[in-house]
Amino acid sequence: TDVCESADWYNSKFIVSMASNLNMTRTPDVHFISEARTEGTKFVVLSPDFSMVAKYCDEWIPVQAGQDTALWMAANHVILKEYYIDRQVPYFIDYVKRYTDLPFLV
Repeated sequence: TDVCESADWYNSKFIVSMASNLNMTRTPDVHFISEARTEGTKFVVLSPDFSMVAKYCDEWIPVQAGQDTALWMAANHVILKEYYIDRQVPYFIDYVKRYTDLPFLV
């Protein structure tokens, strides 16, 4: 939630909020989440507590201290396996080459 323009949430199909209580920290922008959900966007909250934003998400994952890194490493593993190893997706390959340092990590 710190990188993109909040209005872009409306264009998303899947939104993850990690340890951020949008109702408290992004009060003027949180309406974009409900508008996106009306359009079918899935909303997942990763947070140790059932916060005000977790009450209206599709899925709440109550991560504990130290679990967040393992969770994202697993998510990255699935993304790389399905879009880079098991089948070559041209859009993903182009994106990786242009905007990431992944080619240098080998």
